Formats: sequence, structure tokens, C-alpha cells
Amino acid sequence: MQVRRVGPFAGVTVVVAGLAAGGAVPPWPGVVHLVGLPPLDLFADARVLLVLAPSWPWFAVGLAGVVAVRVMVLAMLLGGLHRWRRAALCYGLALPPLLLAAQLDYMAYALRYSRLFWPAAALAIAVVLTLAPSPWRTGGGGRVSERPEVQARVERRASSVPGRFAVLVPYAVVVTVLGVAAGRGGWVAVALVPVSAVATLVAGAALARPARPARRWTVVPLAVLTGAAGVAFVVTRGGPDAPYPPVRAGSLVLMSGINSASGKGAVFRTDVRRLGFTCAQTYYVSYAGPGGGAARGEAACPIRGGAPYGPSSTRRPVREQVDAFAAQVRGLPEPVTVVALSQGAWVAWEAVASGRAPGVRTLVLAGPFGGRSLGYRAPGDDGPGRVAGDLLRALAALAGRAGFAFAPDSPGARELLGTAGAGGAILARPVPDGVRTMAVTSTTDLPLTPSAWRLNVDRNACPVRANHSALPTAPGFARQVGRFLDGAGAPRCPRWRAWGAPMIEPFGVPIVDAVTYR
Repeated sequence: MQVRRVGPFAGVTVVVAGLAAGGAVPPWPGVVHLVGLPPLDLFADARVLLVLAPSWPWFAVGLAGVVAVRVMVLAMLLGGLHRWRRAALCYGLALPPLLLAAQLDYMAYALRYSRLFWPAAALAIAVVLTLAPSPWRTGGGGRVSERPEVQARVERRASSVPGRFAVLVPYAVVVTVLGVAAGRGGWVAVALVPVSAVATLVAGAALARPARPARRWTVVPLAVLTGAAGVAFVVTRGGPDAPYPPVRAGSLVLMSGINSASGKGAVFRTDVRRLGFTCAQTYYVSYAGPGGGAARGEAACPIRGGAPYGPSSTRRPVREQVDAFAAQVRGLPEPVTVVALSQGAWVAWEAVASGRAPGVRTLVLAGPFGGRSLGYRAPGDDGPGRVAGDLLRALAALAGRAGFAFAPDSPGARELLGTAGAGGAILARPVPDGVRTMAVTSTTDLPLTPSAWRLNVDRNACPVRANHSALPTAPGFARQVGRFLDGAGAPRCPRWRAWGAPMIEPFGVPIVDAVTYR
């Protein structure tokens, strides 16, 4: 590549670094993607615009502006502005799926729902790997097209799976390392922007350079090893079941999360015997409040107390949810041990911290979310995140038609999810002396709280290799909770258990304090 053709890209790098240094663009780990190999840069643009654009007109103008700049810069890298059609085609094909991925990404962070994050990241990675090599088929300079035989070699390399593999895999490794390092934030993230830009130029030059495609025999063994490692990871995820301990004294209270219902969900399927309790000691909290019990459904034990409830009850105002919890826990045989999943962790903690559940002596949080959260704006409220909030409501309505009911503007959702940092503020409150607390996080949730999954509790368990909603039924959950209830020390936690979070976190959205509801 000639220096004059790199000039516009260098200018973009300086602008990005300057905006990050000044705070106009949050220096989150994904800031290194803003100068990434196209169309990774467009995915980063979409995430920033969704979080920061204060209105639809600003979002539309901003998106049109960044696409125009990206097309011009890529065309120059390809040899000159006459390459604009190929650059525009690359970004045009990438824009719709990357916008969808960016919105799902935003929703995952706003709703604290990792089942949206992983498909969003997978979609973005697939689009980038598919489209990143395509524009470079014209070569890195005008001289390539002047010789048909050389141009043919470039086409073969760009269209060859092994050829792309030989360039994109090393580039992906470099970008991943840069993203992990940028997770330190501040000036570290800013300083890594030009380093990421250099990696992009090197990768682009490698894709454009006429060279012999990589041999297939170099690709097949690595693909086989990768597949075998993936299978081994899945097969070993569960681990051995926890032993049955002696029966403990007191009561066990189990509480589900948002959109749960009586007798449905993993909390109800919890094998209470592995925690050291019998069905006679087990109680299930109803979001509808006290009552005479409900149909057993999937529950491991009879549901002997609480009124029957459905998903709508989990969206009541937080004060009412806390009242319902406190009323059902009060008077149970002590000491009371509570295991609360997801939203239930916030409700149970608030009740215990406020002194409304004095009989609780042990509080186990399953899949809790602390620290900063993104939130989403109220309907019609202009400000950062307006577009993403409107799209969140539209997609929630579509999900409701497909059978997944979620009301983002219900009282409970607005208070706990729509308000930036609400859940973290609840878990920051101290609990009374004598209450032992434990947090058990799912590894699939770690990208949403990579630096805040360790809470201010007596024990942060080693992250469990299980989905968020399946935590209460995971063998690793029962083993660690059992040791905590026994007063035994925490088992050794492999260092690699949380490595995936900082590696994938750069594909998330920046969290800014300005996004909150009124």
C-alpha cells in the first residue's frame, strides 16, 4: 500500500483516539474495533451510535456519515476512490445484519440477558469473517489490475478458504489480545487504537498481496482439533453430582426470576436433597404473595405456600415484590436459607438488607448482576440510547407474538432494568450482621459483567459452566453451595474459568452513565 492511500485511514485513527481520549467515545474494550478490518469497524460504529445517539434524526445522520466515511477510506486503501463500488458493496451487505447484531447486543446489556449477547456476537463474527476478505480482491494498489495473470492470483487467494483462513485467524488472535488489554480502560484503551490500526493495515495488505493460497492440509488438522476441543468442553461441562449431605436444620426458600411462573423453571426443579433439605423444609416464593399453594408442575417438592402466579406477577413494582417475599419468609422455621435466581436475587437482597426478613441467615444469589448497567430510556424520551430503546420495545413486541412475553415498561422492569445501575445499587446495600451471603455466577453471564461479577459477599463462587436459567440444577452449583452451607472452604477455581469473558467482552456495547429512565 502506498502512503497516500493510507492517509485517510490514519486520519480516522487519530480521530477515534482523540474522541476516546476526550470521553466523547467511551474507551471500552471494543474501541479497538473502531479501526478494525472492515466490516468490523462498522459493527463498532453501530454499537456506539445506538448507545449515544439522542434521537432518530441524529442516529440516521450519524449512520449515513460513518458509512460514507468508511466507504471512502476503504476505497482509498484498495487503490483509490474509483474502488468505491466494491467498498460500498462490502459495507452495504454487512450493514443490515450488523445493525441487528448491535441492537441485540444492546438489549443483552440493558436487560441483563446473555441469551441475546451470544447470538449477537456470533452473528457479528460470522459477518466479519465472511465479508472481510471480499473487497481486497481488487488488490491493495492500482498496479494489480494492470496484469490479468496477477489479478487472477489475487482472486484465487481472496476466494480461497485456506487463503482467508491464513490471514484472518492471526488477525483475530491479535484483535482478541488487544481487546483484552483494552479492558483496562482509560489511556490503555486509547493507546491501543493505533496498534489496532496497524494490525488492520497488515491484514489488509496480506489479503491483497498476490501469493499462493495456504495449503489445505494446514487447515484440516487445526479444524479437527478445534472441533474436538469444543466437543470436550461441552461433554465435561456438567461434572459429577453433588453428594447428599445430612439433613440441615431450618427452612429452604427458593425464588425464581423474571417471567417465571408457579411450578415452571429450573428453580422448581432444584434437587433440594443435594443442598441438605427435605421437601418438608422447602418453600417456593410466589411473586403473587401469600396463599395456599399451587399446582406442583415441574417442582421437585409440593408447592405448599404462596398464591399461584404467572409471568405478569414478576413485573409488579419492586416494593410489592419485596413485600411478597418478606410475607412468605416471615414465620418459617429458622434458620432460613434462601436461594434466589436472577431478579429474585435483587428482591431477596433488598428484603434482607432492609431488615424485613429477620429469619434469613443464609442468602445464596444465583446468577446475580451487580455493578453498572446500561438501562433504557422511557418511551418518547430523547437522549442517549433513544433509538436503541425504541427498537428494544419493537423487538419485545415481536417476541411477545412468538410466545416470549416481556413488558419493558412494566413497573418492575422499569425499576430494575430500565434504571441504569439499579440492581448494582441494591446489592451494594449491607445486610445485617450474622447473615452469610454467597454469589454464584454463570460463565455465560460473565461478558455482561466481566469486571463486576465478584460482589461484596462472603463468598464469590467459581463461575459455573451452565446457562443462567439452568444454574439451580447444575451439579457445580449444588457442589459449591453445599460446601458453603457446610462451612467448608471454597474449592479451587481454575484460572481459565473466567478467561472467556474478557476475550468476548469487546463485542459488547459501551456502558455510559447517561442512559437512564426518568
